[in-house]
Amino acid sequence: MVPEETPEVVFHKAASALAARDYQAAEKGFAAVLKKQPAHIGALGNLGVVYSRTQRSARAIETYRRALRLSPGDVALRLNLGLVHFKQENYQLAATQFSRVVAKQPDQRQARELLETCQIHLGEARLAISTLESLRKSDPNGAGVLYLLSIAYLKNQQPEKAKPLLDEMMLTALSPARAHFLLGKAYYDGARFGESQEAFLKVLELEPTFPNAQLELGKVYVSLREPEKARAAFLKAMESNPQDSEAPYFLGSLLVNEGRVEEALVSLARAEQLKPDFWGTLYYLGKAKLQMKKPAEAVSLLQRAAELNREEDAIYYQLAQALRASGRQAEARRAMERVNKLKAKKRAPILRGS
Repeated sequence: MVPEETPEVVFHKAASALAARDYQAAEKGFAAVLKKQPAHIGALGNLGVVYSRTQRSARAIETYRRALRLSPGDVALRLNLGLVHFKQENYQLAATQFSRVVAKQPDQRQARELLETCQIHLGEARLAISTLESLRKSDPNGAGVLYLLSIAYLKNQQPEKAKPLLDEMMLTALSPARAHFLLGKAYYDGARFGESQEAFLKVLELEPTFPNAQLELGKVYVSLREPEKARAAFLKAMESNPQDSEAPYFLGSLLVNEGRVEEALVSLARAEQLKPDFWGTLYYLGKAKLQMKKPAEAVSLLQRAAELNREEDAIYYQLAQALRASGRQAEARRAMERVNKLKAKKRAPILRGS
């Protein structure tokens, strides 16, 4: 009779499988360890990594939270939880995790840059500038900091301070097309959509098949309220990269907002297949179902979206409409109360290290 492997042996085999990107074997191994040792922090943390890399964000969040309840001071776990929230574009919850990492490890550069990125997305560019300037002094050639600082200045209505940073960033790019792509991204994130459009068109002039250029141009056209051009760009992006979830997601969201729900459902179904646990796709699917007078289906989708992003008031607003249409008035009122609380919270500054 072959002796049963110890949890330590199973863990090391699962860790090797994770390193080899054999996620099925890794998941099976870490789950086996946890069955024997439910409080095994290493197995929990690595299982969270498996879920995150296989696009199962809800389970990743649940697993990291479980691990942090057992080991609240574990900086790596908290950073990974923040990254899952960040990829979900839940910048409020991501910022909370990154700020706690920075409070424990002020020199954790990745967490500091991610925290400032969240600040920028949350409308706190002015607060981000001072930290990013200090990071730049410690690493003058850091491309990531240059990029973030230029966006912060653009967001803070200081284009004259952003320009030399953008010029420097352009000089360090590997190719002219890459330089203009970065410039377009910076202008887009800085809400200067005209300049962003020019930059992305230049990218396509220099290199027509440049990766993600059509996708980013489509996003710019959405912001410029040119839906026909946006749809054309997203379709080209989907054709050039069929495995990317962003283009069908943005196309689907655009079609929902235009009331073209049948077409939207096709694109959003494709986006969900490629990235199953993204709150944005579930939100627009729910919104589409509500437009189709299918409130019960909308409620289910919007509740799933809310589980993934508890800080987005738009989800709860649509959920309130769907609940009301389903005759669930008390729940609809609670959803609207949540909307009001989240809006008030967004007006409050982020507390670092809280």
